[in-house]
Amino acid sequence: MRKLILSAFFLAASTTLFAQKLDDVEESVKKGKYVEAKDKIDKVLADTKNQSSANAWYYKGIVYNELAKDSSKTDLDYRMEAFKAFKRYQELDPKNIMLTLQQNGSFFQLYEGYYNHGIKAFNQKKYDVAFSDFKNALEVKDYVYARKYEVNGFSFPALDTQLVNLAGSAAFLNKQEDVAVNYYQQLATAKLKGDDFKDIYPILVDYYAKKNDSVNKAKYLTIGKELYPDNPYWLQTQLDEVGTDKNKRLARIQELQKANPTNPDLAIDYAVELFNYTYAKEKPANYTQSIDDLHAALKNAVSLNPTSAYANFVMTQHLSNQIYDTQEGYNKIKGTKPEDVKKKQAMNADINKKYDELFTYASVAHQQYEKMPEMKGGEKANYRIMTNQLIDYYTMKKQADKAKIYQDKLKTLK
Repeated sequence: MRKLILSAFFLAASTTLFAQKLDDVEESVKKGKYVEAKDKIDKVLADTKNQSSANAWYYKGIVYNELAKDSSKTDLDYRMEAFKAFKRYQELDPKNIMLTLQQNGSFFQLYEGYYNHGIKAFNQKKYDVAFSDFKNALEVKDYVYARKYEVNGFSFPALDTQLVNLAGSAAFLNKQEDVAVNYYQQLATAKLKGDDFKDIYPILVDYYAKKNDSVNKAKYLTIGKELYPDNPYWLQTQLDEVGTDKNKRLARIQELQKANPTNPDLAIDYAVELFNYTYAKEKPANYTQSIDDLHAALKNAVSLNPTSAYANFVMTQHLSNQIYDTQEGYNKIKGTKPEDVKKKQAMNADINKKYDELFTYASVAHQQYEKMPEMKGGEKANYRIMTNQLIDYYTMKKQADKAKIYQDKLKTLK
């Protein structure tokens, strides 16, 4: 009997000592001394006898959650440790008394902490860190959503579209394409539409095209075309399906252009494809007809987008080729017969006419390139060509003062 009473006394003393230790942790928390509190709660849980205490895990969650807010503490993922501690607390206390008293607000704090830290890392282009944060935020969100928790009337949606998109984008930019696709598929399956989601569908189509997965490629192509019918990427995808054969590509893009006659992007794409076909190293058998088709295609492209620097530029290159052809024909006429002289006069008139037409398009292209706040490499090269063509035009017209304006512009180009 005496031995039994003594054992009971030791048990009571041990329980009292444990309670005092938790009181010490709580006291440090109240004073905001979280590093001190961490040292205390770690010592408590280091004792295997205390690891069955729900409250010990609750306080670990509280302490680690607060430490996670201190940006100088980077030696450990305190948020994840806090999350694990709170989950362990709930396993040991199914009634969830301590967290219920705070409306399970600590879980929402963990989510917010991961989200904000992820946004900061994303903006700093630390995409590996951003992805880890967004992934963990989603893990917390899914846990909270499954338990239908809410705080001050707020609850998480089944699909946190913004966060899923951010996680996918961070993974994609971190060159984790296979991982990114898993997130983008969630959004695509939900058929989300808007500026924030328009790029995910081409990414999925391209991903499955590279994987030779025709089923999934067709699936996301269908959804993408349904949600964003004007996206030129779908047309480009259909064009790429025919491969690199020039005749097949030309036939397909002509077919697409006829089916989408008011699409300016497709109009210039068709014109460029026809330009490359017409002015290939070896002239096509239908060169004369192709020239007429090209001229009509370029006029259409410019009419659909009159201020397009590129459409106007391509037209000048077409006219420049035509001027060259006519000059070659002119130089081949060596005779002095009246009919020869008449032919040369007609050719000369045609050259002048084409130069005037070229000038119109070159002026528009030059103005549009000049308006660009920053030109890319190809645009800068095109701008230089337009400047030279305007110099040639004014030189031919014997307007030296105007030619000098563009000569001076050319000197400023780097």
